[in-house]
Amino acid sequence: MRCSTIVLLYNEQDNVERQTEEILKAYEESGIDGEVLLVDDGSQDRTGSICDSLSEKYATVRTVHHEKNKGRSWAIETGFHNAEGDVFFIIDGDCQYDPGEIPKFLQKVEEGYDVVSGHRFERADDWIRRLISRVYNKVIVRGFLGLSIQDQNSGFKAFTKEAALGMGFKPDGYLGLHRFILPLAQVKGYSLTEVDIKHYDREGGKSYIKPSTVVFITLRDFFRFRREHMRRKQVRPSG
Repeated sequence: MRCSTIVLLYNEQDNVERQTEEILKAYEESGIDGEVLLVDDGSQDRTGSICDSLSEKYATVRTVHHEKNKGRSWAIETGFHNAEGDVFFIIDGDCQYDPGEIPKFLQKVEEGYDVVSGHRFERADDWIRRLISRVYNKVIVRGFLGLSIQDQNSGFKAFTKEAALGMGFKPDGYLGLHRFILPLAQVKGYSLTEVDIKHYDREGGKSYIKPSTVVFITLRDFFRFRREHMRRKQVRPSG
């Protein structure tokens, strides 16, 4: 299995089928050997049942369910520990990203990068989310954490299996460790790069991100992350 695309889903009944089939189409058109792993994070609508139907319909689609909503970081962790490919993708299930751009990421992996993150150079979100993201990336990611990354919170990323399982992505104690997934990879010695990607308006469902609280949640996690991971130099695992 070459690729595992982990689709992160919470109440995405309007989008999950389209997103899954677009990933399968991208695989077929690019000659990629891959699977789709649908992670249903305790959805309360029809997302779970649609995921099960897709898994029955397509041999390369599998589904993992959380009994209750645990949050994006836990969905990523579940995906990492259930994927079977050599390269793991994570992608939001809201159809705001184009799976047809998967080959862009794979090219960078083949060049030797461990982690490849999508950069939404024209982000299709409201102004307050764009502003919060811009400040976060400039002040926290590039300023305090020293990453030369433009868009840490993009919902479309690729990891080698070694990086995904070796970076120690453990959400316990955090309100959203996914917001520090690239800093964590760098601290653990994995190489990072970005590729420009398209970003589209959400046509179905709704976002559950609350701009009024996300700043405080992120700052709380930042201090924990700095305390746990930035005080001593980390060494990339050998072997």
